[in-house]
Amino acid sequence: MSQPSTWSETLVFIGAGASALLGMPQTSEQTKFFRELSKFGGRKSLANFTNDFAQNDLNRLEDFLILLGDDKTDEDCWLEITNGELAAARRAYGSAGVTPPDEILKKRILELRHSYDWLALKQIISICPCDEGNDNLIRDVYTLLDKKMNAKQGIKVRAAIGDKDEIVIDYSRLKGAYACVICFTVILFAKSWKNLAEGEKAEMFSSYKKFAETFARLMQKESFAFAEKYPDLTSREFYQFSTSFVSFNFETVFMWLLFNANREVNHFDKYLKTAQKVEQWLDFGFQTKSRKISSKPEDRKSEKFSYSYDEVVAFRQNECKASGSPVGRIGKFFFAHGSSNWRECPACGRMMYYLGDEWGYGSKHLNPPLPVPLFENDNFNRTENEKRWRNESLQSDALECVSCGAKTFASNSPMIMQTMIKGTPTSFLEEVQREVRVGLEKCRHVVLLGYSLPVDDVVWIQTFTEAIRCRINSEEKAYCSVVVGYKGEKRWMYGEELKCYADAHRYEKEADAYGAKAIESVISIFGAENVRAYCGGIPQVWGDATENELKEILYPQSWNADMWKGTRLEK
Repeated sequence: MSQPSTWSETLVFIGAGASALLGMPQTSEQTKFFRELSKFGGRKSLANFTNDFAQNDLNRLEDFLILLGDDKTDEDCWLEITNGELAAARRAYGSAGVTPPDEILKKRILELRHSYDWLALKQIISICPCDEGNDNLIRDVYTLLDKKMNAKQGIKVRAAIGDKDEIVIDYSRLKGAYACVICFTVILFAKSWKNLAEGEKAEMFSSYKKFAETFARLMQKESFAFAEKYPDLTSREFYQFSTSFVSFNFETVFMWLLFNANREVNHFDKYLKTAQKVEQWLDFGFQTKSRKISSKPEDRKSEKFSYSYDEVVAFRQNECKASGSPVGRIGKFFFAHGSSNWRECPACGRMMYYLGDEWGYGSKHLNPPLPVPLFENDNFNRTENEKRWRNESLQSDALECVSCGAKTFASNSPMIMQTMIKGTPTSFLEEVQREVRVGLEKCRHVVLLGYSLPVDDVVWIQTFTEAIRCRINSEEKAYCSVVVGYKGEKRWMYGEELKCYADAHRYEKEADAYGAKAIESVISIFGAENVRAYCGGIPQVWGDATENELKEILYPQSWNADMWKGTRLEK
């Protein structure tokens, strides 16, 4: 094999701003949702702060909140189930065609309240800082919960109703409160994706699809050029994409678009001079399994699953020299904070990922099922066990672990949330983050696509600083393209102009909309001469997503020629 120092020349970091115009909820929108919903009677005004929810979806969400005990006061026992709550449960599960007896409904309601402690979360939110000008409730509530859970302490709050003494939410309830924040966050993302799948923002979504399709074709062209220069197809110089992606988002928009775009080019039947077909895949940074993407019932048998593609697979596959045999290339796509499409089995500890039942950019089943069927898409292709769990126990979110067959639930999604207290991540997330750190140390060009490198993200600021500053004065120094903000110039800015632009907007109320804070953070790490920025919005930055427009973002030839030495093809 080649030297292991061959890594992707360009590393793209995807943040929340990259999918904002697709309707994916930003931190500010999530903050507003939780802040308003946690108020007394907040459920009654759902329509005022959930603009993208249809009325039927709002009704189901309201029923879910009733099941979680939203109507209860501090004196009410959460174990007590009222007739109104039973009626809400019948509506919630009846919409999916399930009509169980009251005993099963009551058992499921108590399961939900134990897993997702909405009553505790509402009271915890009330003691979090509230600054209307700079409210970051999501960060504050996760930080508070992490702090108290690590210390095995409860949280002191004041009763939600009336002038009552302080009460303590016991430590044993904090895990349920934590899971509840995650659950509602996942619901918001799932709803936004459902809107896209049903055709909302179709023109905007089309621009993102063009980006993925052009990138896939660009990587396919790269395959043939690399094969000419690096005839050893088992070398990293050949099979490693020149661009890798790191997503800090929990949703799978970019990954799913690239997944489908790669699948399309794999069907083009392009062959090298060795008469071997070229295929390209995504590598998630660790070996895992997934359910087969299929709507056929026979594909939900226990032996029907897919392994993820990685360097080991590419190396072994490319060892075969027979005519017609496939040749694999891989593009790294890391979920540095985890994903809502992941499930960590509580029994065996293995991880699986879920990508739905159907191929296509607008898959309605891309997101895993929810604890209650909130949307009109509960006809998932389930295994026989999953059908039984859903019909007999109302566990609509239960998915069978592809490794050991145990139940996994929505609350088993391993994700690193917005918290100032960073613990040790689960083993596969740790492996992903190690891969990202090495990739950052080896890349020549960093693209921040909707990721602003915020000052409270101390772990990644330290990671960037160590990886970039140690080589800032060497021939191998890295440089950065900042694509953050939407109110700024719709062109690339460099050098003194860029510094003046950031200085002019740094103290404005909408400094983030101009990308000023992100530019300052990046300049402090990379150096002003090594930074350029486009602050006119995403997807505007790639225009019509032509090959040349993507090359200008990923492999800019217009920059200082001494800095950009090209991909391994030009070296």
